Parts: sequence; structure tokens; C-alpha cells
Amino acid sequence: MNKPKSFQGGSLDEALSAACSGLNSRLEELHYDVVTGEGAEVVVEAEVDPVAVLGLFLSESFRAGDLEITAHLADREEALESELQGGDLHLLTASGGRGLDALQYLCNRILNRRLTDHRPVHLDCDGFKERRAHKLQERAEAAADEALRRGAPVTLGPLTPAARREIHLALADDPGVETDSDGEGFLKRIVIRPRRRR
Repeated sequence: MNKPKSFQGGSLDEALSAACSGLNSRLEELHYDVVTGEGAEVVVEAEVDPVAVLGLFLSESFRAGDLEITAHLADREEALESELQGGDLHLLTASGGRGLDALQYLCNRILNRRLTDHRPVHLDCDGFKERRAHKLQERAEAAADEALRRGAPVTLGPLTPAARREIHLALADDPGVETDSDGEGFLKRIVIRPRRRR
């Protein structure tokens, strides 16, 4: 994990300004502790707080888009989770959740650029991803049955990376078919074909 760095100044404001400059961050994005505030020098240990970075990014994005959406962030052991709420969620969940997946992708990219190590970001709203995973699993199984029945590949998509992952996982243990992603960019297709005999 990322370790705090020490910064110093003639006052707390100067030490925090040095931390913001050294970590290329805004004050609201930092977690800091005052190590010493004695004499003419103040020393702070500071680090970029991934939850604060995400909270600012999401709230400013929703405000800039005039969207009625709020994010409730939680720093869990496995992931940085955000439950989204509000009247404009349908804009993120339309088209199979492409907007939600794209926003999650952006959140992870932002943290990748800012931190050397962080837990993955997972965005959801009212159990949407669990319901989608169930539908994608049913769709994957139906496509696998069709590929076996026809003896020919079946193509699904275009799909987001998260949706493709669900389909790959749904069919990973199926001995009769294999899956491959096809295409370039964010949205790709999945080809489900009868497994080749070896």
C-alpha cells in the first residue's frame, strides 16, 4: 500500500501546501497527521486518500452534468465501494449498465494515475449489478446451448468489460464451449464456440 510522506513548513498551512504540491493533490484529497508542531517548524505526514479522491471526482462530475445522483463511499477490505442513489440513475443503468461500467472504469483509471497501489473501485445502485449478472449468466448459457446445437460460434455484444467478464465467468467451467473477446476498444463482442477437440 501507499505510505505517508513527510512534509514540513514554518506553519501548518505551509506544511500542508508542501504536501499538496509534493503529492500533486488538493487539500481535500489528503489524509494527514501533524507529527510535530513545535518551534519554527511544523512536520506533517500526508498521503492521498483514495476515498476522498473518488468522492470529489464523483460529486463534481454529477454537479457538472446537473445530475441528481449522490455517491455513498465505503472503504472495504476487498474494494472501494460506492452505492449510487438519485433520480437520474436510469442514465447510468440504461443499455445494460454501460454508463455505470464506464464511470467505474474512469474511477479506476483516476486512482491508477494518482496512486501506485489501491483496491479496485466497484460502483453499484440498488443491486443493479447482481440482477444484471443473473441475466448475463442466463444469456451466456442460452448462447452456449445454441453454439452446441448449431455446431457454430455465437456472438454476443457489444459489451462492456464488466459484462464480458460475467459471461466469461459464467461459461468458464462449461466443458462444451470456449469464449473469446473480439474487437477493439471499450466495447467488444464475445464469441462463444464449441470447444475444439484435442
